[in-house]
Amino acid sequence: MSRSPFNLNLNPYVTKVQQHSDIIRTHLTDGSPDTAGLINLSRPIIVDLGCGAGNFLRDYALSAPEIDFFGFELRYKRLVKGALKFKKHHLANVRLIQARAENIALWFPPASIREVYINFPDPWPKKRHLKHRLITTDFLVRLRGLLEEKGQFVFKTDHRDYFDLAKTLIDECGVFDVIGYTEDLHNSPLDEQNIPTEFELLFKSKGYPVYYIKTKVR
Repeated sequence: MSRSPFNLNLNPYVTKVQQHSDIIRTHLTDGSPDTAGLINLSRPIIVDLGCGAGNFLRDYALSAPEIDFFGFELRYKRLVKGALKFKKHHLANVRLIQARAENIALWFPPASIREVYINFPDPWPKKRHLKHRLITTDFLVRLRGLLEEKGQFVFKTDHRDYFDLAKTLIDECGVFDVIGYTEDLHNSPLDEQNIPTEFELLFKSKGYPVYYIKTKVR
């Protein structure tokens, strides 16, 4: 028997998510992704995995109306806050997807995405939780299959251990070439083109280094 993915008794933002269904996509009652009419393959596609409340997407989308932007986020409150931001700025080129970043391939066809961003994901620092980290060799290979021929993947984090692991995995997986790298983004020339996230502005205000790596499909 099919059931709704929402439990209205658990979180008041569940109902609010439904009120922004023009921007926020969720799973259908049978559990499959609601992709009907979602993607226009005649336009470039940029995806932010773990988009939070959408500051990065808002600022990028405002500068590039010719591109379609998609943000993956699980938390209902962040989705609603993002949708409200996009409506405030009359952005018609941003959609949010309430789904796990690991399941991106269920939402997009192969070779359809121009850029993928992973900004400040949960580092899962405890040893017993390392298996929950998003960036793995398998994930990187699957991500490469979703990117266009000249597609790019960008990773930012404040967590040095996660950054070092990601760099190692990127080097070893053999599907990406590194085209930008810094261990202190905000004191680097790469910061000139950087679009900060909510978390990033906080880290910057406290003087914490941000680790950054930009790659392209090999």
